[in-house]
Amino acid sequence: MSRIFVEAWWPLPLIALAIPLLWWIAHRSQTAIAPRHRRWLTGLRFAAVAAAAIALMRPVWVAPGGDISVVYALDVSRSVAPGFLEAAIHWMERADADHRPAQSQVLAFADRGRFVDSPAAIRQLRVREGDGATLDVGVTDLESALDAARYGFAPNAVKRLVLMTDGNATTGDVWRAVDRLQRDGVRVFTVPALVREGRDAWIERIDVASDPRRDEPTEIVVRAFSQGPMRAQLHLSLAGRVIARQAVDLVAGANALVFVVRLPEAGSTALTAELVAEGDTVRENNRYTRSITVQSRPRVLYVASATEPVRYLPDALQRQGIDVTVTTAARLPANVDGLQSYGAVILSDVPGNAVSAAQGAALAAYVRDFGGGLLFAAGAQVYGDEGWRGSPVERALPVTFEAREKPRDLALLVVLDRSYSMKGRKMDLAKAATVGALDLLEPQQRFGVITFNSQHEVPIPLALAADKKAMEALIARFTASGQTNIFPALQTAYRLLSESPSKSRHIILLSDGDTQAADFPKLLRRMEEAQITLSAVAIGAEADVVLMQRLADLGKGRYYFTTDADEIPKIFVDETRRVANESVTDESTRAVVAGKAEVLRGVDFAGAPPLAGFIETKPRDRAERLLDTDTGVPLLARWQYGLGKTAVFASDVKNQWGAAWIAWPGYGRLFGQLVRDTLRRDAGEGLDFAVSVADGEAVVQLTVLEADGAFRNGAEPKVRITVPGRTPRDVPLRQTGPGRYEVRVPYQAAGAAPWRFDLAPSPGISRALVDQAGPRELHRPVSAEFRLLPPDQSLLRAIATQTGGAFAPEPAAVFADLGDTASRSRPLWPWFAAAALMLYLLDLALRRTPWGWRRLAD
Repeated sequence: MSRIFVEAWWPLPLIALAIPLLWWIAHRSQTAIAPRHRRWLTGLRFAAVAAAAIALMRPVWVAPGGDISVVYALDVSRSVAPGFLEAAIHWMERADADHRPAQSQVLAFADRGRFVDSPAAIRQLRVREGDGATLDVGVTDLESALDAARYGFAPNAVKRLVLMTDGNATTGDVWRAVDRLQRDGVRVFTVPALVREGRDAWIERIDVASDPRRDEPTEIVVRAFSQGPMRAQLHLSLAGRVIARQAVDLVAGANALVFVVRLPEAGSTALTAELVAEGDTVRENNRYTRSITVQSRPRVLYVASATEPVRYLPDALQRQGIDVTVTTAARLPANVDGLQSYGAVILSDVPGNAVSAAQGAALAAYVRDFGGGLLFAAGAQVYGDEGWRGSPVERALPVTFEAREKPRDLALLVVLDRSYSMKGRKMDLAKAATVGALDLLEPQQRFGVITFNSQHEVPIPLALAADKKAMEALIARFTASGQTNIFPALQTAYRLLSESPSKSRHIILLSDGDTQAADFPKLLRRMEEAQITLSAVAIGAEADVVLMQRLADLGKGRYYFTTDADEIPKIFVDETRRVANESVTDESTRAVVAGKAEVLRGVDFAGAPPLAGFIETKPRDRAERLLDTDTGVPLLARWQYGLGKTAVFASDVKNQWGAAWIAWPGYGRLFGQLVRDTLRRDAGEGLDFAVSVADGEAVVQLTVLEADGAFRNGAEPKVRITVPGRTPRDVPLRQTGPGRYEVRVPYQAAGAAPWRFDLAPSPGISRALVDQAGPRELHRPVSAEFRLLPPDQSLLRAIATQTGGAFAPEPAAVFADLGDTASRSRPLWPWFAAAALMLYLLDLALRRTPWGWRRLAD
């Protein structure tokens, strides 16, 4: 339906004012004109003023129209089959001939759009792959092509766009352009293009775990795509040197090819993957290079108890690419500054009373406030109120140390040397120590004593520790005399304990001298089979420390050595508290996976040997349980504590409870992954420097942190960009958010040499930070046009549906009446302006020519 509208209403009052004004002027005029003539002239003037006012209102006449303007947009990029281009030219020529649109335009596009005179002109179109002034067929930019098409439509016509492409854009965002086409009322008809035929496989990208470190196992995933099943060889190179290779069977479609390698050098370097596939017809896309930055080996502090053989876990971690510094609890730093150089701290079976209040507070603050990591490996010394319970360190852990409701079912047998060398104060202290051990036991637990010199006796048979006074009276009668012979006493101890119904059975052996040779290993193996453990206390410089330590090792217990007899009571009390403690379980158990986590990946717990003991803990509400014992007790748990992470392994990591695990292949991998998971992240002063490519631009992004982890604002960072063959230039970055800075520069990779990006020292960015960041490189990517992907029909269908067009239409469908019309508008103000002028001239003529008056009079 036609209609008229005006663009301005302000001149309308002129008409209302003109009527009384012109009437007043006419009656006030002194000209000798007849009244009839005056009325005619006044009417002409009024009409001229009205016509002028209407012209100033700029009226426009709008009428519907059905003329169709069509733009044919043809993808001429490399991925489109040459045969399809010929078919598309014939399609366009037939559509124009059969339906004769009011206007048609032909747009050829690849990296951008270019209008040509006719469909046939596409055959003569000059294209390129690389630098030049013509279309670059190595790129498909659908967004740019659709935007260019918008300018090819005739005004005041129905707009139809025929898009002929495979839909595989290599740059741009097609949906931004589709949104603009919708606002312009353009219907898009999509014709899927045929792609080049070939047997092809290519590398899409390389994924590397974030922050890879030198010498640690690093997972590298090469993403490859194959048009069909193929046999291939995949080589992985670092800085031009092959570090891994594997034969692969590619499947049709996407393939994820995994390497686990150790990166031998720290710093920025080039990682290259090369695919050699049988029958591959396109070799240009078989190589992919990306820049990676390899961090230095992490450093951890391993804190062991004074008597612990520490070589097991530190050696395993060294093989996992982690540098380990070993110390004792006495040397644990008592301030955070002393811990800052380490990524994590490992406490291995360290008694709580061996760590001072200052050391514990520093360790907790190191985790909570500075993002440090803490791995707490338990052991038999982690127990009770004299252990870690209620300490700052326990508050940092994901578990609490809580005793069982029922005391342990224990049988404790003391095998006491009463040879002549124990005479005097040694014997008195040994008797006091034995009484002290007895006092720690509950009445329902069992206790006994065997004494020996060259012969042995059983003065206190193994029995319930109910009548402690009677037992203490017997202990008081012990005297020292004779030579030393340990073996018969241990044989009797083995016999008594093997007959005991108690679940936990333990021997404390005290001796200060040499003994006769005997088959101790055989006896200790029988004890192990009977689940009897033995701890050995060697006293005096003359003691056979080698034998005593070996007995403790074979007996799966502890070894103590002292030259000070005054320490004997404390050793007995500590050892008795350890074996009698409610939270310590000297029972065989297996690790059971309780939760999925990356730190457990690749570890075969089904094939893991059993652990010989553990401590019972209670997980906190927010703790993540990763492993349990086969009885459901938490074995491995972790959580976030402030800025850092802590984890607890409730068994030990050495040759006591964990003796069988030391030779297990999963031992090093599990604890290596666990330590790396808890490692301190850069919570202090530092930066995150990244370079990527987006929409044909190199995007440099930088995040800068203060020493306390807060964002650093107001810095003035610069990046030095080195383009092969050009002079390096410094480009400033602008702040885009808290502590975040960015700059974008046009990126056109040419040749094999990469672009290099180096941070430059500047206000707010120190030389130390620049050195820490290192350089970044952008390597020339293989054109996505070499990847012979099938047409993206789902995308093309979606575009057609979104804009009201059709997918894979016949020409007639493009020109069909779909109910949409275009508006034809014509401005009317020139006509009214001309009428006003003519009326004004007529008024002048009638007033100044007498014959005009006579004509009016007639």
